[in-house]
Amino acid sequence: MKFPKIGIVGAGAISKDHIDGYTKAGATVIAICDPLKAARDIRVKDYNITHSFDSIDELLKIKEIDAVSICSPNSLHAEHTVKALQAGKHVMTEKPMALNVEQAEKMVKAAKKYGKILMCGHNQRFTPVNQKVDEMRANGEFGHVYHAKCAWIRKRGIPGLGGWFTTKALSGGGPLIDIGIHVIDRTWHMMGKPRPVSVSGATYSVFGKNINKYVCKDMWAGPRNPKGKMDVEDFASAFIRFEDGQTMTAEVSWAANRSDEDSWSLIMGEKLGALVKGNSLTLYGERGNSISTDQIDFDPSPYKNRHGHFVDCLVNKVKCTCPGEDGLTMQKLLNAIYKSSEKKMEIKL
Repeated sequence: MKFPKIGIVGAGAISKDHIDGYTKAGATVIAICDPLKAARDIRVKDYNITHSFDSIDELLKIKEIDAVSICSPNSLHAEHTVKALQAGKHVMTEKPMALNVEQAEKMVKAAKKYGKILMCGHNQRFTPVNQKVDEMRANGEFGHVYHAKCAWIRKRGIPGLGGWFTTKALSGGGPLIDIGIHVIDRTWHMMGKPRPVSVSGATYSVFGKNINKYVCKDMWAGPRNPKGKMDVEDFASAFIRFEDGQTMTAEVSWAANRSDEDSWSLIMGEKLGALVKGNSLTLYGERGNSISTDQIDFDPSPYKNRHGHFVDCLVNKVKCTCPGEDGLTMQKLLNAIYKSSEKKMEIKL
């Protein structure tokens, strides 16, 4: 295959990241679809996209399209992914891959049935620093990784209050499924993707229930909609056990009375520990007869982002490192956290 031709499903804000990513990787975006003409017209104008449609069905009729990116709202990920796979297209889907485990399983089964790549676009897993840590772990530099922690805390950052982000039927949940999936997935990846066996979690809905009275200095992802819904959590915490005894703790929030914390992940190994914060990497360990803390610089150029990797999978047939099965594992974890909170008990996986 020469450099692939791509279709984009959904012309919202995240579609720009996908178009830019594919262009940088050498692929060509030739089609986009969205029921909102104004939204897709912006992308067509900015990127000179050849084909523009109001439905995925029309887009999938374009034979030249090799693969599609699913950038539609969460509630449509499963439907759009299965349609694309059935049409013979490879798929990268935005996170979360679905609203529930059943939908995610159908997506994985469809990819196997039609012999196509289904990749989950977990962008934080593909940052150079995350890939560097995963490489170090695979080389044995951390020894046995026995525990990990991660968090992403917004003090006042509910996105588009009253819009689809805060409407459970459309989003599937609040910060856990929006930003929590990022830090949990990248931390799990850094640990070597151990198999989860149980989850204990709690979710809270404290802020934003009265949309008009929610106090913030600006509105993340668009203005508030007083006539909309806020029926998702604003804070979640979890404790995850894995089959070989490893554990992970996680905290995420859209709104809380505490300091903001940009996303971070910490893994603890018997030989070495690592803290990833933004693009920085700090290592904790021993050197000789001393305790050491070192901030590490490295060359990021060998590491490809998610679009570069996806194109590499299509063109050079490299193995996808973030397949649908990984997204299914994340879906099981997220759903178990919600169920644990609801049942007020540990949930076995």
